[in-house]
Amino acid sequence: MPKLILIGGDLAGGKSRYANILGDKYNLLVINKDNLKEIAGDNFFAKNREENKKLSVLSFDIMKYIIYKNKDTLVLESNFKDYEMEELKKITKELNYEVLSLVFKGDDKVLHERFLKRLNENRHYVHKSEDFTDIKDFSKMLEGLRKVEYIGKKIFVDCTNFKYQEDKSIFLEVEDFLKMSLK
Repeated sequence: MPKLILIGGDLAGGKSRYANILGDKYNLLVINKDNLKEIAGDNFFAKNREENKKLSVLSFDIMKYIIYKNKDTLVLESNFKDYEMEELKKITKELNYEVLSLVFKGDDKVLHERFLKRLNENRHYVHKSEDFTDIKDFSKMLEGLRKVEYIGKKIFVDCTNFKYQEDKSIFLEVEDFLKMSLK
C-alpha cells in the first residue's frame, strides 16, 4: 500500500528543509511545490499575481500526477490550500494511500521576521508576488492556512524555533507510520 507524508502549514516554518531531512533520513522522494513552481516560473515568466497563481495551480497539478504514478512512499511539501487538501483527500482515498500529515504552526511574529529575512535573500521571483511586509497581512494569510483540514494521521509541529528538526519523538512517529500498514 502506498504511503504519503504531507508536510504543510505556516509560511517560513522550515517545512522544505524538514521534508528534505525526512527524505534523506528515510530515502524517500520529496516533492516540493515551491520547487515545481520555480521550474515553471523559469520557463513561463509570470508577469503579475494572476499568472503567478496559475504557476501554483500547475505545480499542484504536477504533484497530483506524481501521486497517481507513484508506487512508493512519497513526501509532498507545500503550504496547502483548502481546495488542494480536498483534492488530496479524494485521490488518496481512490488510490488507497495511507497518509501522515505534519502540520507546522508557529508564533506569527517570529515567522514574520523569518519571512522578511528570506525576502531579502536571493529568493526566486515566484515567491515575491504577494506583499506580506505588514504583519497584519501575514497573520491573515496564516489564519487561512491554519483552517486547512489535513488528512490522515496528524502530527502538529511547533515551528517557532527549529528544535523540531532534531525531535526524536517526531522521527519515531514517522518511522512507525512507515512500518505500519492497514489491515
